[in-house]
Amino acid sequence: MKLKLSFLLLLCSFFRVQSQVTKVQTTDPTLFSGGINVGQEVPDMLLEKVTWLRAKDKNTSAKSLSEFKGKVLILDFWATWCAPCIAMNPKMEALQQQFDGQIQFLPVAYQSFEEVNTFYNKLEKQTGKYPLLPMVAGDTVLVRLFPHQTLPHYVWIGADGIVKAITDGQAINAENINKLVTTGTLNLRIKKDEKTVYNPDEPLFFAGANQDEGLFRSQLSCYLTGAGRGMYKDVEVHMDAPLRRITARNLTMPELFRLAYRKERKETLIEVPDTVQLEPKNIASMDFLDWLRKGKAYCYELMVPVQLRKNAYVLMQDQLKSFFSDYRIGLEKRKVKCLALVRTSKVDKLRTSGGKQSAYFDGFGCKLSSCYLSVLISRMQVPLQTNPLPLVNETGYEYMVDLELTADMSDLNSVNKALARYDLQFVEKQADIEMLVIRSR
Repeated sequence: MKLKLSFLLLLCSFFRVQSQVTKVQTTDPTLFSGGINVGQEVPDMLLEKVTWLRAKDKNTSAKSLSEFKGKVLILDFWATWCAPCIAMNPKMEALQQQFDGQIQFLPVAYQSFEEVNTFYNKLEKQTGKYPLLPMVAGDTVLVRLFPHQTLPHYVWIGADGIVKAITDGQAINAENINKLVTTGTLNLRIKKDEKTVYNPDEPLFFAGANQDEGLFRSQLSCYLTGAGRGMYKDVEVHMDAPLRRITARNLTMPELFRLAYRKERKETLIEVPDTVQLEPKNIASMDFLDWLRKGKAYCYELMVPVQLRKNAYVLMQDQLKSFFSDYRIGLEKRKVKCLALVRTSKVDKLRTSGGKQSAYFDGFGCKLSSCYLSVLISRMQVPLQTNPLPLVNETGYEYMVDLELTADMSDLNSVNKALARYDLQFVEKQADIEMLVIRSR
């Protein structure tokens, strides 16, 4: 997830702080020459917006980093839109209690206090809990000391003020914390984010091609440094443009075919002798990036004139199958266990009253206006991604709906409780559904 942030930073020196430390100010024009790395000392500085959200205390105060000296300080860079970041909160609070007095987690958000507080107010309504950790909100300082591209991002600062490690969330555990607390040392792989220079508003390979109305182009490449990972597609969007495109950046082979066939991971069966060669499981994020760079990731782009946009996905399928000719790829009906959206009564509590079509989703609920239920199924794929079952719509309802849910969208029981208002439920059942099947020839 790329961070597009504009920050001020206060930075003193990369050298060892002497007994008398000067608090530098954010207006110092000589700052920001680079980031602090493992093995370097963090200069003392004034954090201007340290907020204790415990008991809904909305007061902010300035704190010096030296106030945390003598204990391990772990900076947790996060954002309210980062699901893995939010999932780490209970774990961090438990570790904070386990090592009470020896460590301090300090979440750091670039978002304003108002944004963070609004988010936690919603979270409290769902869970009855409010965060127990101090927090830097509206950060204009630490993000420049410790630059990064992806979240969550953790900086481990020892009791001596030296940076001991910079990691992702998988390194946050009792074993690593205990080692740092007891020995003062830590040897963990350093999280080094690749700077993304790709502009998603432009074609990946064919920048400037939008001016050529008769253009048809496609290209496939191996891993591209600086392109990030993701996709863009506008072939189904109604807009005034002579060319339409599908762009895939550093995706695995199965991910490319999922895009081409518009299928989810849960709707994919990989039937090859060694599935790890195509899609590894339970691999650390940094190891996964290494794996991608070793010929396991691809970039693909297809540009077609507007009159061919309806055929774009079929063209993509054919081209990919020609390149990956060692495999047989296609759609097959399979009887599998799935999570089916069903109606629990024949009473119509769904039909739209009309109006502008819109769909809003966040972690706390959704609001659909003049949408089909297929939109709900599609948008629920992310919050329910940890559930291994494919999501299918078996309501048989063909009309547009108005629907508003207040729920923890990652919790199936919470979602079903909210859906009950509309006589809808997600239920587990066996069903014949169309699956993307990848097998060896």
